[in-house]
Amino acid sequence: MRQRWRMIGIVLCFALALTFDEAAAQVTTTPTLLDHLRIAGEELIDDSIYLIDNVQLDFEDILLSPLYVTSPDSPLFSPKFYLAVAGAGALWAVSFGLDKSMQSGLGHMSHSAHDIMENFSYTTLISAVGLLYIYGLYDQDNTLRQYMLTGTEAAGIGVLFNLGIKAIFGRLRPSQTHSHTAFFYESGTFNKASFTSNDMVIETAMATGISEYFGNAWYVAIPVYTLPLLEGFTRMGSSQQWFSDVVAGGLLGYATAELLLYLHRKHAEEPSRWRIIPISAPNTPTRSSAAALSSFGLAAAYSW
Repeated sequence: MRQRWRMIGIVLCFALALTFDEAAAQVTTTPTLLDHLRIAGEELIDDSIYLIDNVQLDFEDILLSPLYVTSPDSPLFSPKFYLAVAGAGALWAVSFGLDKSMQSGLGHMSHSAHDIMENFSYTTLISAVGLLYIYGLYDQDNTLRQYMLTGTEAAGIGVLFNLGIKAIFGRLRPSQTHSHTAFFYESGTFNKASFTSNDMVIETAMATGISEYFGNAWYVAIPVYTLPLLEGFTRMGSSQQWFSDVVAGGLLGYATAELLLYLHRKHAEEPSRWRIIPISAPNTPTRSSAAALSSFGLAAAYSW
């Protein structure tokens, strides 16, 4: 009898031990609010790494690109490059020919209508980028966050390109002249030239980042590119830009975003290039990704 009760006691103790171990495992694996905040903090650090590395590599690639025009992988040896340039040139030429007719049809927009359309366009697009980025944090989707960051970076770099274009071409705005051929004039103050539109550069670059992430699916591309188009109407309606300024700004924003997306893919394939990288400790089975935040540093590497 004692042997039987002893065996029953051993079985019960073993069952209780398994129950406690299982409950403890559930407690330790169930993420708490603090765990979510730590993971989000780690993702923000990763995004900072991504942005810092790629911005400096982007400027290096762009500034040194004339040195590689004869390399085998240069776009100058690709027929697609010339088709793209020809298509963009033809589109701009058509828009230039329609400058006067578009201005006469849209150049009398009321201030209230202008403000409503412009605010809706900017607010919706910026909100879309921000909400998608936040969702990328929630879903731990690195690719989504990187596309949003790249589109935003393209907006900034595109504006820098555009400021140089404005300084070179010095085109007068429709509110300053009735002639759409008034190029190479002194604008008087910084960033007052008409060619091209900074607003179109910014919005189209961000829209391209969103559309490219979703594979340019029509149900995303159509609504997201409609927002820069709406901004273009407001620029013409307020006599701030000619139709060809709007089209050129859109093309510049799109091209800048596509260029940076391409460069960032190339950077990911070349980890040995010069970088300024906050290095986080690698994850192990006993070290969670959130705990890895406790150890990081800076490193620099360059490959000749």
